[in-house]
Amino acid sequence: MHQHDEQCGCGGHHHGCGHPDHPHDHGENCGCGHIHAPIAAPEGMSSIQLDILLSLRQRGCLPVASFSLTKADDSTRHAVALAPVYLSDPNDSMERAKQVGNALSGLENMNLLTLDYDIPLRNYAYAEYKTSELYAFFVKTVQEAAARLESTFDIPVLELGSMALTEEGEKLVDSLH
Repeated sequence: MHQHDEQCGCGGHHHGCGHPDHPHDHGENCGCGHIHAPIAAPEGMSSIQLDILLSLRQRGCLPVASFSLTKADDSTRHAVALAPVYLSDPNDSMERAKQVGNALSGLENMNLLTLDYDIPLRNYAYAEYKTSELYAFFVKTVQEAAARLESTFDIPVLELGSMALTEEGEKLVDSLH
């Protein structure tokens, strides 16, 4: 028996997403604490991608971010510097962030998950993003560039959102059990 908290994955409580575009149900294969045999990644899918899909099936939603740039005196100027960004630790390296980001983009291209930068998780602080070494480096780099004359961008933006399985993603994960 385990203690029920926001991260236990048993499906018996709210996991923080709650957005109507991300419906999730508790099911036999949802990660509720049952012991399951290891699952092999389907052909064409990396083990990182499989882990992401299984985590999403267990938790419903996970945080995702985009490191973007804007210009103070030009509201039309916007660029994405790094996205998607999923950090499991504030000390995650750029290499790790890019590796996971590529895995997420691949899953999105396969229509197995959605990356929604306009749907943040409710009651989630995004602390690992706001305090990460990666974001601090990004902010410092933008500030250094902004100090130059005729800089293209001068404001770092941390867009906070969520990711969730699509119906197709849920079906795929359920078929693996």
